[in-house]
Amino acid sequence: MKKFLFSLAVISLAVISCKKTETTPDGPASLDATMELTTELGSLVYAEPVTVSATVTSASTIDGFTFTAVKKSGDTYQTVGEDQDYAASSNEISGEFFCDSKEMTDIMVTVKAGNAEKSFYFPVEGVTGDVKGDVWMNDAAILYADNKVATHENDPENYPDEGTGAGSDTKSFFSMHGVEIDGTVEHILSLNQLRAVDGKNGSMCFLNCLQNTSNNAYIGGQRGYMFSGLRKASLGGGTTGRQCDLYEVNGHAIKDENIDYDFGMKVVNGSWKEGYDAELFAFVDKLFINIEAASTNLEKIKAFWQLSEIQRELDNATLGEEDNPTNLTKNTFLRRWAEAGQSSTKPVVENFRAGDYIIISSKRGDAENPRYYYGIIQILQIYDDKDTWVDGRIDKDLAANLFMKPVYLNIKTQCEVL
Repeated sequence: MKKFLFSLAVISLAVISCKKTETTPDGPASLDATMELTTELGSLVYAEPVTVSATVTSASTIDGFTFTAVKKSGDTYQTVGEDQDYAASSNEISGEFFCDSKEMTDIMVTVKAGNAEKSFYFPVEGVTGDVKGDVWMNDAAILYADNKVATHENDPENYPDEGTGAGSDTKSFFSMHGVEIDGTVEHILSLNQLRAVDGKNGSMCFLNCLQNTSNNAYIGGQRGYMFSGLRKASLGGGTTGRQCDLYEVNGHAIKDENIDYDFGMKVVNGSWKEGYDAELFAFVDKLFINIEAASTNLEKIKAFWQLSEIQRELDNATLGEEDNPTNLTKNTFLRRWAEAGQSSTKPVVENFRAGDYIIISSKRGDAENPRYYYGIIQILQIYDDKDTWVDGRIDKDLAANLFMKPVYLNIKTQCEVL
């Protein structure tokens, strides 16, 4: 994997310091210290990090420091960003400052030693760039494998008129970028919700593969749980079997032109899988764990940047890399089992299980200005299908027991700003 390092010229800048005085008996005392910045700040890019290093001269050993974006007005400074805290063990300090304000004129560096502290201000040349996207996280997301939904095609007795059918409130769909429902952006959706917006921003469906739901014919070679993208050729494919979800009812349907068409998935197996990629799993596992909550602007910026590491490491061809390009596999569906249907003559293959990760990706924009988004899904728990197996395959009749069972997911994803 390529390593990306910030290369910054070492210079000395004039230091503007602000004296801190003890405001209360329990407040911080003024630290006797000076600071020399040893990295060039220049112009910053909004929502991106820059390494800031400095040497502190003080009789006290620095044990912590804080970066904060501030705006200078006359002789005063107004805080316009969130505090970014770091621990220190010497007077040579260095940390990543995430530019979290377009208003900022300076970085305030506050160094701390015990209960004493002092702040220094370093001007920047300006801030360029804009918001790159948003993030959404849910460590307890649940999708259900929906029952067959009745339509005129598969149940003409109850729905004699073409273009009519039932709906479903089962949460079986996921939207990477979100869908606005009654003024709220939702990422876990039902057929009723997604159909009402003609599939807009829909990314994938969790399903139980059993029948062609337009003509009720059973699928022979494939069986069991799967994640499927929402292209007509995928969700309505002959070995997927959710034609009922694509059927137009009362003038609304999930349509290719509205869905997250370039949504893709890549499973990253753990050590249970023979021949698994240990380096890839370690990379994804560490990245996923290191991405923390994203409720504040700074937390969202950091999480978005961290998830972009997928592109920088695994899919850098999308960044124009020519010397050592990497390309991320982007499947339109992932089966829990391959060849688990009773008519298959090929060996059954287990493709994923609880504990594995799925890297998700999405391409937005047009050919001249593409924008790429990435995320990680951890499979926490999936319903045990052991009672449906007969003679080494999933039994056609017993497989019906897998409907309306949940899969539990932990999702951390980039998304477009709606």
